[in-house]
Amino acid sequence: MASIPTIANLYGGEWKEHPRFKQILMKQLLTAEDNPLANVNTVLVPPGGTIGGHTHGIQVETICILAGKSILTIEDKQIPFEAGQIISMPAGVPHSLHNPGVEDVQLLTFFTPPI
Repeated sequence: MASIPTIANLYGGEWKEHPRFKQILMKQLLTAEDNPLANVNTVLVPPGGTIGGHTHGIQVETICILAGKSILTIEDKQIPFEAGQIISMPAGVPHSLHNPGVEDVQLLTFFTPPI
């Protein structure tokens, strides 16, 4: 018998500090236990906050901006990235994100396969 799927609430739950990036908050919405092919998080980048440069070894990271305006750096190219936009970041590509504005930036991130 199949188990009942998990329903995650984007607006509920507690924000926790990101394990790698100071002052960046996140909520884990769906884990590999919920979906063996992906995990989903929401991430909050406060004004002036930065998700520092990093890569993912085998994961494709799909990033959707739910609110705010940011600067996405891919390798050494800076790109304006704002609410309503989405990108699929291939594994192994260096990237970072900075919030230069006065409002929070909220992201919805999908990692395939899960981290």
